[in-house]
Amino acid sequence: MSGSFWLAVRRPLALALFLGCAVSLMASGTLTLRLALPAALYWTFIPLAEIAGLAVVLRKRLRADLVDAFFAGHRPWLIWLAAFAAWWTFVPPPLAYQWGAFSRIWELTAVMAVGSSLWLDLAFFQRAGAGSRKHAARDVAVHRLVSWPLVLVIFVAPAAWQEVASRFGL
Repeated sequence: MSGSFWLAVRRPLALALFLGCAVSLMASGTLTLRLALPAALYWTFIPLAEIAGLAVVLRKRLRADLVDAFFAGHRPWLIWLAAFAAWWTFVPPPLAYQWGAFSRIWELTAVMAVGSSLWLDLAFFQRAGAGSRKHAARDVAVHRLVSWPLVLVIFVAPAAWQEVASRFGL
């Protein structure tokens, strides 16, 4: 592998692997390759959708170092997901749901992760060539408008189709 290729794929692959490990922990309470690797493979659509969004926003300026730098901004989400996976690993679901503050804490920390992610993405796009905060905000919006619908179609559409089919008796 060339150095620039590895630079472009290392953090997206790490994100997919991290998601796979979180799925394994949340599903079974333990980290197993039998669950983590297929889940990581399945979740590769998230980094791929985000790279597609970067390609639309950055066009000809897209380089390996920029892909790597963009994915470094996932830290708030990874910390949030690690805490969430740890919670589901160590606390049985019935007990977790009985604790009333859990959902409020989960929602508050998710909002904090969203805010941190937005701030990091604004800073990234400003450094990547947008220049002003206004143009960086536009780039964040375009990136989200490209990548998030792709993720939703892949993640939500199968379940949505099942719901629609069951309602119409298909």
